[in-house]
Amino acid sequence: MSGRPALVTFDAYTALVDCQRGLAAALQAVIPDVEEPQTGSPPPREPRSAVLARTWRAKQLEYAQISNSLAGERIPFRVVTRRALDYTLACAGLGVGDALRVALEGAWDELPPWPEAKGTLSQLAARGYRLAILSNGDGEMLHALTRGWGLPLELLGCDQAGHYKPHPSVYALPEKILGVPTMQVLHVAGSGNDVLGAKLAGLRCAWSNRAGDRVIDPSVRADHEMRDLSGLLEVLP
Repeated sequence: MSGRPALVTFDAYTALVDCQRGLAAALQAVIPDVEEPQTGSPPPREPRSAVLARTWRAKQLEYAQISNSLAGERIPFRVVTRRALDYTLACAGLGVGDALRVALEGAWDELPPWPEAKGTLSQLAARGYRLAILSNGDGEMLHALTRGWGLPLELLGCDQAGHYKPHPSVYALPEKILGVPTMQVLHVAGSGNDVLGAKLAGLRCAWSNRAGDRVIDPSVRADHEMRDLSGLLEVLP
């Protein structure tokens, strides 16, 4: 990296928190768990809550991209999340009452951080780095998610951009809202699509690539790639 970044931004729902574990736990608490077969030979099996959690997250991301493609106003992330849940439950032939549905939606406000997340951010703050979240979440969802973390995080939600990642208006938020020039921002991505969006928008990018994934366009690469967030402590001394 060339020079110390003036701002380090973080993807929330992939880089900072474990969506799969948090959603599966919430689903398991309200829906009887059974093992579901997976594709493969021999077919491994996993709890139904894990399968439902993965579908919920995938449909949420899919619907966010549909929102980007429509000509109308951005669909709020709460609505995107709720409709993805309804789709997931309907496809599984499951019905839950209103109270349980509200409880499931509330899981997004309490998703567990990755084990090293808070410690890494605390150390970066102690080193004098300005930190922010740059996320698909709406501002109120990000406030709920990070309440109680005790970290100096500024929050940039996609509701401030009117689009979802990887739309360039999202990656323009640090300059638009915080006044930090694009080239002075290091974005910590949690997915290949986030890397793609950040780099094509002109941001420097470090990728917390837990899944060992790849960027779909091989000509676009993160400036740094790490197995988890703790790798940032070497990137940002």
